[in-house]
Amino acid sequence: MNGSDIEMARPEQEYEPVPSLQVAATRDDDDESLDSNYDEPLQTLENGGSVVAFSSSPSLKQLSTAGVKATLESERYDADTIRREFRAYQHLLPRPEQLLQQQHSFTALRTKIEESNVDLPRFLRYKSEGGIKPHHALCCLLLSEYEAKKTEERKKKRCRGGPSRVQILSFGTLHRQINNPAAFIRDQFDRVAPVIPTDVVKPHVLRKKITNRGLPVPNYFLDPDDDKQFPPHIALLVILQDGEKESRRLNNVLYSLAFSLFALVALLLRIVLEVIGGAGAIWGGAECFGLRNPTNVEEWRWVSVAIGGLCFGRFITLNIPQEEDEGDILGPAGPWSLRLPVRLRAVCDHPFHYFVRALPPSKPNAKKVD
Repeated sequence: MNGSDIEMARPEQEYEPVPSLQVAATRDDDDESLDSNYDEPLQTLENGGSVVAFSSSPSLKQLSTAGVKATLESERYDADTIRREFRAYQHLLPRPEQLLQQQHSFTALRTKIEESNVDLPRFLRYKSEGGIKPHHALCCLLLSEYEAKKTEERKKKRCRGGPSRVQILSFGTLHRQINNPAAFIRDQFDRVAPVIPTDVVKPHVLRKKITNRGLPVPNYFLDPDDDKQFPPHIALLVILQDGEKESRRLNNVLYSLAFSLFALVALLLRIVLEVIGGAGAIWGGAECFGLRNPTNVEEWRWVSVAIGGLCFGRFITLNIPQEEDEGDILGPAGPWSLRLPVRLRAVCDHPFHYFVRALPPSKPNAKKVD
């Protein structure tokens, strides 16, 4: 059994207790062959998967069911159904940040809901029980939001505002950071939504479709063995909780102010230690070893300034955000996806990232990707 067979067997092992050899035996492709590089054409939002919905659907409800024609195997399990059944077990779930931080397993959430005598949502059921894969349900929910957002913008003909102050000050290289988990999850999805197949596909096919277009794979679609991955059923629940206004506390003004001050102080301290400290070390060290005296003070001053400049260049190199930092440095879904001690350490290590990011915000109406 090669690595790709294990990848295919894992979701079945987690969501339905069947022997892994049986799952592996059903797969007929070989990832080691050249044919594994073939990218089978599939219908997506980009190549016409929702054109009919945009042009002919008179209502948002029709858009959600026609545009996302079947990211699920059941025609009767759409975004509205997912939201409706969520309200039945909503009170049993931990808060959004606890879900992200503890990453409750599929089995743990299933057991918790069963013990409360509440009907299981279909994405927490096994296949033999009529279950739906969590990443299918997540795609269905986020695709419906994505299409609704595009339709609303087209109807209202809203224009995006001008560049933010962060973009102006950084000459367009940096953008405001997204620290809300639900907003972070949506932003990652909106970036790849045009190439998401509107039919049911395996996780490895979904990842291939995204990477073949040169787009970053959202953390919740990564392979479970990847350190940056978090389960798609957790991402789905966080989105559902946000839809019921449970994420409002994550945008608390006092929390934002406290962490902003913490990040600002951490940033200033790093400048003092890594930049001014480097220049001061040369200045003080020269005097300590008797190299600096009244006759060469000015020369050592310029040497200290030069070393300080080099230290500042190092500081910028180490701290300036890069596009590859997304979903990594500050957690898979932003700071709230980390426990408080880890969150404080992450912000202290990378305070600049708490305020800005290198990856531009997703644009629902962006042009097609070549």
